[in-house]
Amino acid sequence: MTQKVLAVCDKEEKYLYRLVEYLENRELLPFSICAFTNERALRKFSSKTQIELLLIAEGSYEEEIKALPIAHILLLNESGNEAGEGIKNINKYQSAEGIFREIMENYMGNAQVAPRRLQSGSPIKIIGNYTPVRRCLQTTFSLTMGQILAKEHKVLYMNFESYSGLSYLLNREFSVDITDVLYYFNCEREKLAYRLAGMVQSINGMDFIPPVVSYQDLCGVTGEQWLHLFREVEASTSYEYLILDLSEQMNGLFNILRQCFKVYTITREDGFAAAKIKQYEAMLCMSDYEDVAAKTKKWSLPVFHRLPDGLDQLTHGELAGYVKKIVEEDIYEQTR
Repeated sequence: MTQKVLAVCDKEEKYLYRLVEYLENRELLPFSICAFTNERALRKFSSKTQIELLLIAEGSYEEEIKALPIAHILLLNESGNEAGEGIKNINKYQSAEGIFREIMENYMGNAQVAPRRLQSGSPIKIIGNYTPVRRCLQTTFSLTMGQILAKEHKVLYMNFESYSGLSYLLNREFSVDITDVLYYFNCEREKLAYRLAGMVQSINGMDFIPPVVSYQDLCGVTGEQWLHLFREVEASTSYEYLILDLSEQMNGLFNILRQCFKVYTITREDGFAAAKIKQYEAMLCMSDYEDVAAKTKKWSLPVFHRLPDGLDQLTHGELAGYVKKIVEEDIYEQTR
């Protein structure tokens, strides 16, 4: 099947080639990409080759371009004022990641034919992090592990806490969250891989899906639905590791833990923590999930003198050294 063409046109060569380089490195972009620094070359190319999507700078969008037979056009807005009547404007000066997400959101919302699904070729390894003990660095542990793995692998992180606080910690506004992924999984499954590509954010090389704004959104999703979603992510993307930052707010928690390649439980050295762990393990046994208890590794983290200031700095410092050792001695050891 001939791959569809995304044409990118901008007179600013340095900007153009940096953007194109970023887009070409995004594996889930369903296009071959052609770059143009002038409108004449774009028009000549269009006369011989069908362009599916044109991403063009506001200053390059002239009358001759408007007449070209191009199904989808996105305007890289430079002035801050809406331009190009009837044409979708996106901010040229946002991050390349932001432009990529807007391309995927707008194109996939309008495309009539679903692109080809991708196959990863190998099973995804799911790592489940769950503890009944509060304030024990589970999320910090999960994010650190994900970013360390992301240095050598494609990693997707999903947070299922009631109040993750990630948007505030990262100082980002999320326009979509996990519930939007579920919607497309249920309604447009054939496009999920490309929809997902437009929704994920990144921290230090690790992709993540923005968590829910309201914990109530988690209550209506069954454990089986989550497992089906994870299988679809495995089938249609190239992620190698899926890091689940879990909470009991999820339905089907024990079933999800059962499907994990590794399960880590963070605890503390005090009586309350020990009591909660005992009750949790007793519940696993009473519910016939002894296998989950058996494969779970419990970690009581040492006292760290200083934790990194930002979430993108988690691969440095004492905590990173501790988690890196777990990755090398436990995760990698079993996959060799």
